[in-house]
Amino acid sequence: MVRAHEKVARRAQMNLEAQGSANPIYILAAITLGIPALLLIPLIGMNPGVEEGTCTTVLGFLLLCAFVTAVVFEIKRLVDQPSDEHH
Repeated sequence: MVRAHEKVARRAQMNLEAQGSANPIYILAAITLGIPALLLIPLIGMNPGVEEGTCTTVLGFLLLCAFVTAVVFEIKRLVDQPSDEHH
């Protein structure tokens, strides 16, 4: 009985440690892809050949994509959590 509680406590602690640290690959990918994308938006918007409102449309599309991506990763995180069958 005591060992079962120790296992549950150890598993919960490992889960909290895993959530607290970010994978360096994801950080590097966000910097590598994010900074050029963010710099490209004003460059496109300042181009005189671009129609009025195109920059707003592109920004809205990027925000929608970011939101959908965050939803997918959150659902994946919730699905990957171990279930508590004892409760």
